[in-house]
Amino acid sequence: MKRVTGITLSILMVLTLFAGCGLGGGTSSADPEAKEPTADNSTLSLEGNTASSGQGEIKIGISVLTMAGQFFIDMVASAQQYADANNIELIINDANNSSETQVAALENFIVAGVQGIIVTAVDTQALAPVVAEAKKAGIAVVCHTSKVEGYDAYIGADEYLLGYTQGLAVGLWIKDHWGTSDPIKAATLNYDLLESVIQRKVGIMEGVKENAPNVEFVADATAADQNEGMAATENFLQANPDLRIVCGVSDGAALGAFEAFKAAQMNDPTKYIIAGVDATAEALNKISEGTIYQFTVDQNPAGTGEKVVETCLAIINGEDFVKDYNQDLVAVSPDNITNYR
Repeated sequence: MKRVTGITLSILMVLTLFAGCGLGGGTSSADPEAKEPTADNSTLSLEGNTASSGQGEIKIGISVLTMAGQFFIDMVASAQQYADANNIELIINDANNSSETQVAALENFIVAGVQGIIVTAVDTQALAPVVAEAKKAGIAVVCHTSKVEGYDAYIGADEYLLGYTQGLAVGLWIKDHWGTSDPIKAATLNYDLLESVIQRKVGIMEGVKENAPNVEFVADATAADQNEGMAATENFLQANPDLRIVCGVSDGAALGAFEAFKAAQMNDPTKYIIAGVDATAEALNKISEGTIYQFTVDQNPAGTGEKVVETCLAIINGEDFVKDYNQDLVAVSPDNITNYR
């Protein structure tokens, strides 16, 4: 899933900092639509966090939230592989969680004469004017995770359901193994800096409580990566030494919680639970090894990377496509981890 070529490989090697926020085979809805292609093949010079790879006749720009997250690393690697196989020049931008950076990147894509734009929006409202500009230029726009007004196609998963899928699995495990009578303390690692991800945390908490009403969420902190997740969890444990569960909105943050529990000698999977989202390789390894890291949610980043480029290409070529494509979500646990090995 992580084969990358050319400049993109260099970028990914430098930016593999974190494990952090999509699925190939998914359920779909809405009516097919198609758009006419444009044919401007001017080139884009490399600047900032933007890079171009390939010399295909079709040029597509992709901007993601952050290349510090393992999900996006895997997604972009797969997008690049699909682009290479289909003679597409893929221009990659790391927005680094900055709406200003992302707006500038999309403006550069338009100037470069791309036929298509793929974007995971940092701020949908901030992007709306530049997406409108792209549409006036006849450029196909595919949105991932969040919909921007005027988009042609959307591929993603409902943020609430992402969290709920994790929480439901955790809650069922608690009900079956610990019961629903004794109070159990839990904490969440959020990423409330992005409005869309707030609902993911809400889904986690409601999913857990649905089957394990005895769980009390006593702590919450923002964590973007493993280092922040570890630091936050260390603080959780100081204030609540009897904490037994940490649910993160990403594997990156949750892996930090795992390290904090490990340092505190809290290693018994019959007593503690760490859960994340994204099904990154490291998270899957931890589950496979029988550690306290017991749950994640598979969004299939490799499948997502291929799907966004495939859909964008279909729009450019005037072919049928699904306007709103909703990804399947699978809770990964010790019970089904063999499907991922």
